[in-house]
Amino acid sequence: MNAPASAVITYAYLPRLGGAGVRLELVPGALLWSVGPKEGRLPLADVAAVELRFLPAKFAAPTFEMAIAGRDGTRIKAGSASRISLTGVRDQKEDYAAFVRAFHRALTAAGAAPRLSGGYAPWRFWAMVAAGALALAGLLAVFGFALAESQWSFALFLSGMGAFVVWPTAEMIWRNRPVTYTPATLPRHLLPA
Repeated sequence: MNAPASAVITYAYLPRLGGAGVRLELVPGALLWSVGPKEGRLPLADVAAVELRFLPAKFAAPTFEMAIAGRDGTRIKAGSASRISLTGVRDQKEDYAAFVRAFHRALTAAGAAPRLSGGYAPWRFWAMVAAGALALAGLLAVFGFALAESQWSFALFLSGMGAFVVWPTAEMIWRNRPVTYTPATLPRHLLPA
């Protein structure tokens, strides 16, 4: 996204079906935001923290999220997908990634120095690694017993369930490993490819 420094960059998405839409406008020196009827202006110099996260699939596809915290208590979230029906989403990954990059460039241009982090807090990440490892060990043990007892249909069921549960869980944990970054070194694993 090569836009002049004075250009207004806009991003909008619908986080929940039937919920309030979110609209963000990046203008020189500030982020204008609206969530449903609420509106505000957050000077970029007053951004206290930015967090990037990966969210596992809900019905359709995984999403990425940027949470912005202002020194005045403002909390804003931007996601990479809009809910358009009960099970449907509109993928906005390209626009989301472009907005995240533009937002970080604008922070640098404004001389802002917020805390930039990604993924889960270290204690949460390691708790999830431990819980995931225990769950996987349990699943493998039950799978081994099913094979030893020649319970082929149950073993097939477990391998099918593993394909739908193990991979997304492992991806969520791996992508949300704790990281701090700078505006010039955005974590690639927390942005859409």
